[in-house]
Amino acid sequence: MSGEELRNMVLKRYGRLYDARICQRRDRFNKLQIYLQIMWKFLGQKSFPLSEEEYIEQTDAVAELLSEWNVGDVVRENLPKNPKTPKMDTTGANAVMIPLGLEDLENGVPGMRNDE
Repeated sequence: MSGEELRNMVLKRYGRLYDARICQRRDRFNKLQIYLQIMWKFLGQKSFPLSEEEYIEQTDAVAELLSEWNVGDVVRENLPKNPKTPKMDTTGANAVMIPLGLEDLENGVPGMRNDE
């Protein structure tokens, strides 16, 4: 998966170029879960912290990890049909979380820091 493909998928699904990040969390059974997060801030938004160049670099890096982990098809399948939308409302910031199916890795995920 390329950064361009990831950006196009986000734009097609949500109509905006939302930021994308990788997140690791432990579930209620203390099992490590890895997610693609579609954040609530988007390119062109006044409060968006990245320039266009930085945004492209960020999404390229995320896409590179998705490819390294061989989960591009998981994203291609689940992002378009995910019913949630990233937003900031009275309950706070809500990212869209797409599980990547990498939860069986005991020692963390290659390329990620393990400082939860």
